[in-house]
Amino acid sequence: MSRSESRELALKVLFQMETKEPITLQEAKSFIIDPSAQDVFMDSLTTGVKDNQKAIDEAIRPYLKQWTLERLSKVDRIILRMSVFEVLFTDVPEKVAVNEAVNLAKTYGDDDSYKFINGVLSEVIKQKMQ
Repeated sequence: MSRSESRELALKVLFQMETKEPITLQEAKSFIIDPSAQDVFMDSLTTGVKDNQKAIDEAIRPYLKQWTLERLSKVDRIILRMSVFEVLFTDVPEKVAVNEAVNLAKTYGDDDSYKFINGVLSEVIKQKMQ
């Protein structure tokens, strides 16, 4: 399975967790893929986002302008969290994380989601470099 496919699965698992709270990561995963299936990258993304959510959200909040995390669509919020996790906590190249987030937003978000997500990610990356 490609990393792009793993990211898509991770988005779906995290979406389940936000929609059907309270639900465990394992329960959410069972709605999306066979529970016995192994996807190490998807597991690292979903676990990483959940384990680091507070720090991720704090990295995102300053760049939302007139918005709050809670007002964002669930899909946009999850895509931002996943990509910020990749930028701040993994060795995935920033350009790859941004490109993958934009592609997910074009597929699952509304017409302007990808522009918004790209802008927020650019600011998070600038802040990280300082």
